[in-house]
Amino acid sequence: MPRWTWAENRDTPVLYWKLEESGDAAPESISGGEDAIQSRTGHAIWVGKGRNRALRLDGYSVWINHVQKELPLRSQSLTISAWLALESYPVDEAAIVQLGGKPDAEFRFSIDRWGYLQFGSRKDGTWSVCKSAHPIPKARWIHLAAASGDSGTTIHMDGLPCGHLPSLGYRLQFAKDAGVTLGKSTDCPVVAGTFPTGVLNGLLRDVRVFDGKLSPKSIAELADESLPDGPPDLQINGPWCADDPQRPVCHALPPRAWTNEPHGLIHWGGQYHLFYQKNPNGPYWGHINWGHLTSPDLYRWTEMPVALSPEPGPDAEGCWSGSVIDHDGKLALIYTGGDGHRASICLAHSSDGIHFTKFPGNPIIPEPPQGMNCPEFRDPFVWREGDAYYLIIGSAVKGVGGTVLLYRSKDLVSWEYRKPLLVGDRETSGLFWEMPIFVPVGGDHALIVCEVPGRASYWVGSWKDETFTPSTASPRRLELFNHLLSPTPHIDQQGRVITMGIIPDERPSKQCWKAGWAHLYSLPRVLSTDGSGRLLQKQFEGIERWTEQPVAIPGIALQEGQLHALENVSGTCLHLHVRFRKGESHSVALMVRRALDGQEQTAIRYEWETGRLTLDRSRSSLDSQVKRDVQQETYFPSREDAIQMDVFLDHSVLEVFIDDRSAFAARIYPTLSGSEGVALGCTGSNARAEDITIARINRPH
Repeated sequence: MPRWTWAENRDTPVLYWKLEESGDAAPESISGGEDAIQSRTGHAIWVGKGRNRALRLDGYSVWINHVQKELPLRSQSLTISAWLALESYPVDEAAIVQLGGKPDAEFRFSIDRWGYLQFGSRKDGTWSVCKSAHPIPKARWIHLAAASGDSGTTIHMDGLPCGHLPSLGYRLQFAKDAGVTLGKSTDCPVVAGTFPTGVLNGLLRDVRVFDGKLSPKSIAELADESLPDGPPDLQINGPWCADDPQRPVCHALPPRAWTNEPHGLIHWGGQYHLFYQKNPNGPYWGHINWGHLTSPDLYRWTEMPVALSPEPGPDAEGCWSGSVIDHDGKLALIYTGGDGHRASICLAHSSDGIHFTKFPGNPIIPEPPQGMNCPEFRDPFVWREGDAYYLIIGSAVKGVGGTVLLYRSKDLVSWEYRKPLLVGDRETSGLFWEMPIFVPVGGDHALIVCEVPGRASYWVGSWKDETFTPSTASPRRLELFNHLLSPTPHIDQQGRVITMGIIPDERPSKQCWKAGWAHLYSLPRVLSTDGSGRLLQKQFEGIERWTEQPVAIPGIALQEGQLHALENVSGTCLHLHVRFRKGESHSVALMVRRALDGQEQTAIRYEWETGRLTLDRSRSSLDSQVKRDVQQETYFPSREDAIQMDVFLDHSVLEVFIDDRSAFAARIYPTLSGSEGVALGCTGSNARAEDITIARINRPH
């Protein structure tokens, strides 16, 4: 163990981490020791140069543990200081520095989940906490300090006092064998047995601990002399998740962490905006913000600053799902706020499409209508007709089934409840409907909901005088195999309905922890109707810009017992087009991500007589922890003797369009490097595969 040199000058730190290195350890300058940096990858990420260099914390897996037999603290006072630049506030209280581990000798300088700076001391199991008067700003360097002793505790931001506690009621004492943790609260909750929730997300540098209480003047001088050289670099520089072979390249998703239901797809200010449910701190559910992506073409996506974050008030426990609309030239977000006791509907605006201001009178709809007996109330979807705005909210009638509640407004602020738009039957359409959307499609309207338990369903019908009359009593399923959920729509200038939905991960949380990300969005799709109450789906144009020249393959005669592997055609990111003709066959099959020996493959089969379409993932992976199953649905093509498939492979994503009418998405996780082949087969005889083209898809740029 290194020898400690006790500081004679209280303005000299007794513990000091510069955090401007480049390796996988953090030197502690006073002792000369090195502390291992915890990380999901085993490697630290350093960003910036000079006095702007810092350690990048990711919100769930990166922190520093310092273990020393005896901490160099002799007085009954101390000061802690650090430079911090946050990407987001933590899921739960996260320590900048935590000292000690015993109930009678523990001290924590931390940020709470709403961004307030705190210094806490625990004595006999009870915490005394000094808290800042306002949250710390995000996305900029800020110097933070806490000075505590007999005269009380004062916390500082950028050299200025921002909170004071007159007295702890006892004298500070330090356990001799206590450790020090940087970037994490040691007793924070752990989600799914995997994700610690009290970890900082941002940049940390120049962490100092002093044996004694520095004066306000000394703290201000310390902030001034250690000022970083420039703005913090909080961008995700380079592919943080590039070591994950399952990560797609042409499907929309943020650079890392958790993403979930999309809230709004809109073309505004010359580009597309996609808002979505986001936990910036790690690939798990919690501390829900509104994420924000922009794109010029629905394929090239850029992450923007978070649009909405939880704050004390109606959205203290999360800014949940909702929708987006242009309101007098501004972007208006209407969303679900949760305060831990109830859900309510809230509003925010933006003039530049980047910075959003919450309506000071939130919530705009505080609770469900009286007398409706609604056990759930969330996920508003808004649209405009003439000079009125309409809103539907996902809900349920207790003991009956799902419903959506219809409201009307002139200004997006004052809303009048009208009636249920539709009430379902729990036996055919689930207990509760979430993420509802209501859009004109051709001369009809379509109501699409996500049933609980989860599957996307819809009704097509007429809309007149605030009354929706569906053409069928029971819903139809949006997806053939219902892997895609919560589609969000945009109606373009041609009147087309373009949607994107979430395609969830289907692998264990420990694999998401290692990968650093979870979930993604579908390729954009165009909805239409066939005139009989059915929605049709086809892929939105434009992806061909990012594909290589398609390779055309001559027609292939298929015979039973003969698997036809397509030679010189393989890959993990492909667009494959094929039309099967029945001939005298009983069924036809397309196998993708196939190993040469067939150990791994995913098969799509179609049986002509029964109309049975099968997605066979039973051999999609040798990894027994991921979802592997066989699913079947009935599908009848527009022609009795032919079926067409457009298959988009994007590493772990399989997205399939059948006859430009129906679609499904699924996740597959091959483990073998050679699982890249494509093969065709049939049962019976004289089937034929025609119009075969295969094109490699490159990363849009």
